[in-house]
Amino acid sequence: MLLGLHTYSLYLHGIGQAWAGFELPWERQLSTFQLFDLGIELGLDGFHLDDGVLENLEPTFLKEVGAAAKEKDLYLEYNMSLDLGHFGIGIQHDLKGGLKTAQNIDADVVKVSMDLPRPRPRAGSRFHPKVLPYLEETVKRLKSAASIAEEYGIRLALENHCDSFSEEILWVLEEVKHPFVGACIDTMNAWHMAEDPMKAIENLAPVAFTNHFRDDRIEFRRDGFKVIGVAVGDGDIDMQKAYDLIKSKSPTNRINIETEMGFSLEDREEALHLEIETIKKSIHYCRTVLNIGKETEN
Repeated sequence: MLLGLHTYSLYLHGIGQAWAGFELPWERQLSTFQLFDLGIELGLDGFHLDDGVLENLEPTFLKEVGAAAKEKDLYLEYNMSLDLGHFGIGIQHDLKGGLKTAQNIDADVVKVSMDLPRPRPRAGSRFHPKVLPYLEETVKRLKSAASIAEEYGIRLALENHCDSFSEEILWVLEEVKHPFVGACIDTMNAWHMAEDPMKAIENLAPVAFTNHFRDDRIEFRRDGFKVIGVAVGDGDIDMQKAYDLIKSKSPTNRINIETEMGFSLEDREEALHLEIETIKKSIHYCRTVLNIGKETEN
């Protein structure tokens, strides 16, 4: 298995996808090409790129990005949102345009999130009547784009984002029924839907072309609990089991680390330092505990 990084892990460095109304209080810290240099320094094999990483979507620039990654022997995957709920998530929302961007940077996977609005209560709301029209719209869009994906040799991967149950993702894929349309597993997103994360991983692994390998921790409090971001291996997701399921069941040879840390924004340098250190710790866990590497594995 190869080991890469979902670039949302560097959102404090200004290259994460816009999400949940977050605004960085300082300027962007890394260019796309500096990101690739950092990847080599960290010993990574590739990147799962948010659309927010790319300074622009002009074909000439995108081809330079693809050439730079190829020169450094880094694989690239592209991350975009359909933004069906009109939350303002991400930059690019058209599948055909996203596939063209991916082709220009020589990415072989396009991860797609629906980001659909969902009624409350979320728990137990699988296939809610208010959700079904969005699932059907996703089927329509994926069917329309599937032949282009096949022509380009790029696989589309629908994510179990914070808005969908794994069974709903499977239903969409069954309706589309195309070899170039599969899933993206996020190892902890099921928590947002009150779904067992391990069950979601198990459900999606056989059809997952890519993943967000993420760990979180539950902290209990008098008034309930809070889910906080941690380095991979420090949380309450069984990352060994998650890795074993992906490695043995999923049609991919990559693990993409993702972290999202709630560091204080009062000290920029400290926040940037801690973000990098969390990524380094996650890489160390994946390399030394899970033994993920190009040649030697469990």
